[in-house]
Amino acid sequence: MSPSGGKKKLLMIDDDVNLVDVFRLVCTARGYEFHAAHSAAEGLRKIPEVEPDLIILDVIMEDFVAGFRVLRELRASGLRSPYAKYSRVPIVMLTSVTAKTHLDFSDRIGTALLPVDAFVEKPVKPADILAKIEAILAEAAGDGEARVRPEAPPEEDSRAG
Repeated sequence: MSPSGGKKKLLMIDDDVNLVDVFRLVCTARGYEFHAAHSAAEGLRKIPEVEPDLIILDVIMEDFVAGFRVLRELRASGLRSPYAKYSRVPIVMLTSVTAKTHLDFSDRIGTALLPVDAFVEKPVKPADILAKIEAILAEAAGDGEARVRPEAPPEEDSRAG
């Protein structure tokens, strides 16, 4: 991951080559070091190589849940996993899964079910996702590192009726 004060590194894992090219232009123009992978497997290979400060992750790539597999590898990695040191890297999940399935995951952001920092529906304007990326990176920098993802759902609030 970038040394303090260095160029922030973004890794976009998405099979839409045209979308990746647009994001590459926008992100590099904004001063980010941009890397891309076009499948879940390629993304997992590139994470240790790139050591990203933030990952932009598509859900539906080579199959319907490819992005969720990458997410599981990163967030559920044990100490012996090659991804253990990346378990706290912020993730912006970029997807059209809600449009395709009519399932709304937005209330699950930051939970054990969907341990990501943002869930953005396609189509998306690059300026909108850049604003999210900048806010998440600023928060991570303020904390010294990204927020810790919960391992299990929180306990029920005893005040709830």
